Amino acid sequence: MSSEIELIWKCVTSSMPKSVVDEWWSKILRQFSEEHRYYHNFKNIQEKFRHYEKVKSILRDPDAVALALFFQYFEYNPKSVDAAEKNVEHFQNFANQGEIPKDAPLRAKVLNLLEAAATHSTEAHKTGGTYGNEDCHYFLDIDVAVLGTDPESYAEYTSLIRKEYEFLPDNTYKSLRLKILQSFLLIPNIYATKEFREKFEAQAKENIRKEVENLKS
Repeated sequence: MSSEIELIWKCVTSSMPKSVVDEWWSKILRQFSEEHRYYHNFKNIQEKFRHYEKVKSILRDPDAVALALFFQYFEYNPKSVDAAEKNVEHFQNFANQGEIPKDAPLRAKVLNLLEAAATHSTEAHKTGGTYGNEDCHYFLDIDVAVLGTDPESYAEYTSLIRKEYEFLPDNTYKSLRLKILQSFLLIPNIYATKEFREKFEAQAKENIRKEVENLKS
């Protein structure tokens, strides 16, 4: 599958200097192979691109979404409070080296997607019965698709996330995790798009409720 992800990378960067494309692919492989990445690793990005491929044909700018997926967790450190800002900087550095003009729509679209990931909330999430069909909605839904997986896969996900935060004592981790999970249950929709909501919403809410119960017990 890594060869398939590399092919996607080369397709979305086909207009850029080969030396830059190859250099940043090596960086991506190195970053996503860091030892502390138990969940946010290359396996995770492979899974995200499986979802991406299923909706690629309906995206307005699939290249922008792909680049945003590559850079959203390019740098990942659970102890850091500014990882999102750093990843915007990494993308800007890549875009400069890749000769993407500062006023190019592609650059602006990727930056908008990365900024949307910081809040992870749109009107389609906050309004019952409303669907979103913008690239931003699909990008955000891909990021949380794991919440709607089968119970066994979800259990593996929660175990890996806990390992990424192994530096936190149990009480602190449980408190922070509960806050995040309960925020998902407070909004009408975990998924913005019709495709992801129909496939994952019910299971995601069931998974989250069960995890909340376990964390409180």
